[in-house]
Amino acid sequence: MRLLEKIQSLKIIDGLLVIGFLLVILGISINFKDLFLGKEETEVMTADISSTVKNDVKVDISVKIDIAGEVIKPGVYEFKNEARIEDVLIMAGGLSATADRDWVNKNLNKAEKIYDGEKIYIPKVGEILGVSKDVSQNVSTNKIIRINTATAEELDTLDGVGPAIAQRIIDYRTENGGFKSVEEIKLVPGIGDKMFEKIKDEIQL
Repeated sequence: MRLLEKIQSLKIIDGLLVIGFLLVILGISINFKDLFLGKEETEVMTADISSTVKNDVKVDISVKIDIAGEVIKPGVYEFKNEARIEDVLIMAGGLSATADRDWVNKNLNKAEKIYDGEKIYIPKVGEILGVSKDVSQNVSTNKIIRINTATAEELDTLDGVGPAIAQRIIDYRTENGGFKSVEEIKLVPGIGDKMFEKIKDEIQL
């Protein structure tokens, strides 16, 4: 009888040990699962935060431009780098009553992006590229070409510049946001030091 009781007691103890062992294994599995899932969630959250910060950071770049001549409010203005010549004209109050509107329509591309340090000059009626033309006097009418706004036909009139080089000048200023200095025109294929010496007195920005 006692032997039977001992056997039953041993079975109960073994059963409890098995149950306890299973509970320990289950607990370890849960801890590992939480550990790995927690790590993955942390990595995902970190990636999301980094992505959000990167996307939220915006670099504001401004440019300054000088507009002179026949506008209501000539001066130096500051714009965002996506501004256009039309925005400059609006900021300057628009064209004055004496502005040469025909020249503006032919020579200014109002949709063109502006670049830092650019100067725009609006002539008045009867003024030829910075030289006031007074019919009562003999005034030189030597034409000065503004390389940042001139048409291909105007550039073609420069000494030694033909249609091909004129188009290269336009392509260069379009790709590089305009010329920053007169000397920069020497970077255009086909224009070297010799040609620059010929045309340097005929060109302006």
